[in-house]
Order: sequence, then C-alpha cells, then structure tokens
Amino acid sequence: MKTITLAAVLLTLSAGAALAQGGPGARMDVNGDGKVTQGEFTNARVTMMMRADANKDGKLSKAELETGMTAMRKGGGGGAGKGGGMMFRMMDANKDGFLTRPEIEKMIERRFQRIDVNGDGALSSSEMAAMRGGQMGGGGGGGR
Repeated sequence: MKTITLAAVLLTLSAGAALAQGGPGARMDVNGDGKVTQGEFTNARVTMMMRADANKDGKLSKAELETGMTAMRKGGGGGAGKGGGMMFRMMDANKDGFLTRPEIEKMIERRFQRIDVNGDGALSSSEMAAMRGGQMGGGGGGGR
C-alpha cells in the first residue's frame, strides 16, 4: 500500500513539474502552480476562440467560427473541421445565429469536466497531454 501511495505522490509531483516546465497546458497555468484550474482553462479557451471575432462585436458568427477553426488547423491548433456547423448549432443555445461568451464558456466548461478524469477540479500535465493527443474526445458534448 505504501508503494502505491508513494507512486501516486511521485506521479502527481512529476505531472506538476512537467506542467511548470512548459509541458502540455503550461501557457494556461497562469499562476504557475503546476495545474490548470477550470477558470484558467476556460479563460484561455474563450480567449483563443474569440480571436476569430473578425468584426469585434463580442460574438461569433458561424462564418467567423469556421474561419477561426481553419486558421487553427493550419497553425497546428486542431479544430473540428467539417463538424464546425454541427458544433455551432449545439453551442448556439438561444439559436440566434451567434455564439456569445456565455455560450462558449458553457461548452468549454463541459469539455473541462470530460478532460478532468480524476475530478479534482484541475488538469494535470497527463490529462492535458491526453486531451492534446485526442484521447479525450473533442467539441462540447455532455459531461461525465
């Protein structure tokens, strides 16, 4: 039992060290504590998505989202590709044809819940690596 506990502690510490040293998610770890909280994750992702707001009106049209996703794919940032229209419809809760910050935040919060496998409210470097490697699924589907 001590071996398992020690291994778990070492794994947790090494994950935090990897995050602190520039591992997956290091840019999102605003306070440098070696983990990415839901707030840090949400802020980083909303900021990234809102870069696609070409007319700077504070909301994303379907065309802006698709253009932003294409740019992310070209830059190596992933993206949903042809599923963007379906993703847009799922995220547009009030069906007004635009994604507002609260609609985007809701999708990102659901994604965080799926990525946070151990449910501790923070993402370790291994959880971030799994997300980047495509092991956690994408988009804004349901929670746990």
